Amino acid sequence: MPPEVEFGARKPSLQTTRKPVRVHVEPSTSDHPSVTIETPRLILRAIEPRDEAAFVELLERARDHLMPVLPTGDENATPEAIFARQLELTQQGEKTGKAFRRIATNRTGSIVGAFNLVVIRRGLENNADANCWLDPERMGVGLAREGLLALMSYSLADLPEGLGMHRVDAWIQPENKPSQKLYASCGFVKSGDESSHLTTGDAWHVHDRWQLTIDAWQREFG
Repeated sequence: MPPEVEFGARKPSLQTTRKPVRVHVEPSTSDHPSVTIETPRLILRAIEPRDEAAFVELLERARDHLMPVLPTGDENATPEAIFARQLELTQQGEKTGKAFRRIATNRTGSIVGAFNLVVIRRGLENNADANCWLDPERMGVGLAREGLLALMSYSLADLPEGLGMHRVDAWIQPENKPSQKLYASCGFVKSGDESSHLTTGDAWHVHDRWQLTIDAWQREFG
């Protein structure tokens, strides 16, 4: 098994100001066809049919907290339908390469959240839109930052070790200070006055664009 590494940079940085999370990436194989990312406390992996019971239990317990980040287009959708949709979106992303969605489990196997690139665009510049969510009962111990840093490490690393992104965007509501603080701690900065109306739950709200570029990642985390 390859050693754990601190990665995410494409070339050595002269100075780093923050410590990256230590990650180990398990590449896809015939037995495990999707990439898995491990950190000291988390395993980021593709959601599978066997996760339905645990996912449904989490959604039933924390629906009010999670629905804004799990838009379904139907506020009356059952937890089972929401799970089926997340499974479908994950599988589509794996097939097309246009998304990279991962649930996060702790070392005992319990689902604690998810860290996603919901859209991946490749061209002269490779960029993606990110989102994440965490079980409200798991907040306050740094798991969200650990998972988001792991996702950024893999996203901004060169192909084939990573996804080769040049920039990752996150769309955050102006009043959502906890999310702003989380993304800022991972190197994201607010992108001027750029904003957009996006769905949150069953409603439309203004979101500001926050961005993390490969240059900023190298400068901040090496």
